[in-house]
Amino acid sequence: MLKKDKLRYNEYFDMQSIFDELYQQSRNNNNFYKLMEVIGSKQNIRLAYRNLKGNTGSKTKGTDGKTIEDISKLNDEMLIKALNEYYDILARNDKVCKDGFSKQNITHMIMLRKDGTVSDIINVEQESEPDSKGKTKLQPISVVLPERTQKPGIDGNIVEHRPLYIFGLNYDNKSGTYSTEDSTDKAKKSHKAFVDKNLEFTEGMTSDIVTAYRNFLQKWNPQDETEDELLVNLGKAYSTANFIFGLDGHPEIKLHDTDGEIAQKIAELKKSVGPVQGNDICAVTGEKGEISVTHDKIKGVRNANATGALMVCVNNTAECSYGKEQAYNSSITQTTMKHYTEALNTLIADKNHRIYLDDMTVVFWAMSDDDSKETDLFASMLGFDDKIDADEMNGILLKSLNDVNQGKSPDFTELDIDKNVEFYIVGIAPNVSRLAQKFIYRDKFGNIFSHIARHQADIMIVNSKGNIPMWRIFRELKPPQSTNYTTPPPLMASVFGAIINGTRYPESLLENAVRRVKTDKSVNYVRAGIIKACINRKDRYSKNKEEIKMALDIENNNQAYLCGRLFAVLEKVQSDALPGLNRTIKDSYFASACANPSTVFPKLIKLSQYHIEKLEYKVKYKIVTGEIMDKLNGKFPKTLPLSEQGKFIIGYYQQMQDLYKPNDTKTKEI
Repeated sequence: MLKKDKLRYNEYFDMQSIFDELYQQSRNNNNFYKLMEVIGSKQNIRLAYRNLKGNTGSKTKGTDGKTIEDISKLNDEMLIKALNEYYDILARNDKVCKDGFSKQNITHMIMLRKDGTVSDIINVEQESEPDSKGKTKLQPISVVLPERTQKPGIDGNIVEHRPLYIFGLNYDNKSGTYSTEDSTDKAKKSHKAFVDKNLEFTEGMTSDIVTAYRNFLQKWNPQDETEDELLVNLGKAYSTANFIFGLDGHPEIKLHDTDGEIAQKIAELKKSVGPVQGNDICAVTGEKGEISVTHDKIKGVRNANATGALMVCVNNTAECSYGKEQAYNSSITQTTMKHYTEALNTLIADKNHRIYLDDMTVVFWAMSDDDSKETDLFASMLGFDDKIDADEMNGILLKSLNDVNQGKSPDFTELDIDKNVEFYIVGIAPNVSRLAQKFIYRDKFGNIFSHIARHQADIMIVNSKGNIPMWRIFRELKPPQSTNYTTPPPLMASVFGAIINGTRYPESLLENAVRRVKTDKSVNYVRAGIIKACINRKDRYSKNKEEIKMALDIENNNQAYLCGRLFAVLEKVQSDALPGLNRTIKDSYFASACANPSTVFPKLIKLSQYHIEKLEYKVKYKIVTGEIMDKLNGKFPKTLPLSEQGKFIIGYYQQMQDLYKPNDTKTKEI
């Protein structure tokens, strides 16, 4: 890069003055502090990207298969930043809680008399939708409550929901008894914190429900309530229960009601305080504010802790710097923290914006007030949902692909979607008590749509049954007898990236698919489609114009493809000559024939002569076998590399499908 270009970029990204100042300080032998703030600044990262983009090495793929072009699509786009922006959209449409409030899963409601005594404790859980076996279960209800505390240690909430704080009692699962005693006096301290905070907050309020609540706070003495009948009846449910408060005789009146005194006071206090002022700058928004020491938990991620897990968490000394502790190292303000966690929890809780793949939880959304059409179409295109009729979906994909093949952009007029809206796909997986972002993809929805259409065309093969779902792709990579095998997240992320970005499929996808076929000695339309897609897309990016077709291609002279075809014919000959065999040539020789044809086929050819002589109709097989052998010139490859093994399998599959066409007297499911 020319020196003048470097200087221009430095000035463009406002970094030249900083460099000049650092240089002058170095000349003066000054010490430097907090250089990481300069290194990690947006301006410096943008400058680094701009400088690297011009290097020829930026086009070379790294170990993850990505180049500078992939990075460009994620430039300035972080998950937290995207979620923070999406929160604004949700808030504008009243789909998330207002500032000062959050959702909480609730299992029971405490009914209070006006004098503060407890008249009843009611289970408010609701029955779930029936599962695949028709069974239902009770699930907590989601309730908007005043914002939960984020301080470590003992700290009560306004309108508390945790049993230890409300009742000040520990429950012993073995004895089934309650007590106030524990080694650290946690129960006593928690209850006192709850009482003090809520009495102070509700002072001066006069509504019936708040009056009953204040009387409860003043009258409830944990030491006198260890044998309370209502609590005894709760039993083991006590420890995991979450509570709200209602008024006896008026169950419709609840303490947390959004139009009640408590909610009104919280809103007024929030409004009077205004924006939080602080000396720290949020790394996401660039705004000043108070940095959040801890972050809210993300709930609903598959195989994560049932109580939720953290996206941002710093608790190891080695991960801290400049004497900062916990999430102070992340430089995310409390407002931004609340916004991104609320947005992500909302997405995960909504089945229209979330799907599960093994241990991976995938969320997706469009940056628009109403993204239902885009999300429904995305889910249907990848087989996550059936909101769009299968025949209609296939018609949409085929029409769009035809447009792409003609060099035109797909016509979105009939679909009534915004092709230019920014669309996000994020993969999240658990790691003990934390969550890891495995991938994030962002692009205009029109581009994503076109790439998925191309993917479905690439994976389509003879006897395909509509568009192939993502989950079906990963299922075909698993050992058939395995009950606990999960697809490695890196492979899943790479496949997603190839589909969404229209790039090459990872080599590991082809490796896994070929391995499963050879190991299981079984190939269906999904496995064959995966292999075809991997090979064709690899050849396409290598400027190889010859592509494997959907159905049998008798003009294909590739030796591996021909060997696969020949193996299928020989297997069919054996099957017709000796029906009902317990062990066929596929069982004995398929894997070795696929990898080392020259060591197997001479033996199989010799064996087939005996089988053909037993057939009533010999000519058909002699002709097909002769045609294939002529193209092979009577020679078989000594070894086949991975891609050629894939072509062997496709040749086998397509030839077998042709041999067992519906007009044949026999049919076979492969």
